[in-house]
Amino acid sequence: MSDETDFLQSVAESAQLPSESEETARHESVPQAERAGILRNCEEEIRLLEPFSTALAASEKETACARFLRDELSVMSTTRMEAFRVSPMAGRNSSLLMAAAYFVSVLFYFFSFAGDRTAGIVLTAVSLVILFVGGFVTGAMFLGSRRFVGILPGKVAYNVFSENFPSRKQQGSKLLVIAANRDAVPGSYFTNFALVRKTVFAVVPSSVVLMVLFCVIKMAVGSDTVAKITLLTVFPFITSVAGIAALALHFSPFSRHARANNGISTSVAINLYRYLSRHPELLPEDMRVCFVSFGAENAAHAGSRAFVAAHPEIKGAKAVVFGDIESASFRLERKDLLRKITLSRSSLSVMGKAVERSGVACELHPKEGLAGKLNAMHGYAASALAEAGCDCVFLTAKDYTEKNGTSDKEPMGELFALALAAAVAATEE
Repeated sequence: MSDETDFLQSVAESAQLPSESEETARHESVPQAERAGILRNCEEEIRLLEPFSTALAASEKETACARFLRDELSVMSTTRMEAFRVSPMAGRNSSLLMAAAYFVSVLFYFFSFAGDRTAGIVLTAVSLVILFVGGFVTGAMFLGSRRFVGILPGKVAYNVFSENFPSRKQQGSKLLVIAANRDAVPGSYFTNFALVRKTVFAVVPSSVVLMVLFCVIKMAVGSDTVAKITLLTVFPFITSVAGIAALALHFSPFSRHARANNGISTSVAINLYRYLSRHPELLPEDMRVCFVSFGAENAAHAGSRAFVAAHPEIKGAKAVVFGDIESASFRLERKDLLRKITLSRSSLSVMGKAVERSGVACELHPKEGLAGKLNAMHGYAASALAEAGCDCVFLTAKDYTEKNGTSDKEPMGELFALALAAAVAATEE
């Protein structure tokens, strides 16, 4: 077992049951009355953000939410909306494009029965090409490939950027970025989204494998008898329709089906930014603080990518980034395993200090293998920042491989304490 794993285990075990000294540290880090005020502010932010809880990428509600956050923060610091272009069909909604590519492939397969043997082989081969090429391109869009997402027509979306200079001494080159997503997750036409996701993962691969098998069989044996035609049309029709339907119904592009997932992240991030702006003594004298609310994160993380392109000065910055917070089981993500991006090289020691100082439990064990890659399927808000040279403490409380809990005011208070301790510790590195 490596030294890193030993360190992770020792810190994570100590984090599960805070000692008396850790509880004292938590209460002393922020005065009691101020902690209660912060929690009330978080709850108020959640209430005010509720009208925008179904705001999808580049939608009218997402733009309205950006204006709301700009107005909220303008009273305390210089705040602006930064425009960029994104296709709402990028990322998760590309499952509709995957369904369309699969549908065209199936059409060519059935067209192949209209001609002679040679024409049938050619059209079946075309069907396979469309299936593989179309599946590869739309699948890359689904995973957020910049090369292929750029093909899609875009709409205007916005990041909200706020920067505060608490004192002349803090206008140096060091920077702390506090960031969170804003738009909602595309939902489903069905209430039980967990069941929909499991169905898609089971049905679609099986359907595609069977479709390829039927194509190969048809090219090999032809379709010159009633029995062959029946076998090679009825079963492929059933299996392909199941796969196309599963893809098309995986996510809904309509706001009424959207699932709110960023209310707690946004509210805690804003309050952390406000708190550090009011208490510059917690940070090094030459460090400034900024806040960014990413738009269109569920459209292939277009918001964070647009932000790093517009702000090359963030290279070398420290960042505290909030992901989905849907339970009180906080977790530190250090790597985007699917894209092989290291989000932070210092977050182990940072979170060790944060857990000890705040007394809030945080799981630090990195999930390798399939589970970790599944969690990183659509990337993280911190991925683009890390590629741009930021050292990111990325906190989340969601795991696609586990059943998530219900969010309430307790996670907000705990998350604020943990994030504040992490932000201060990060600037000490």
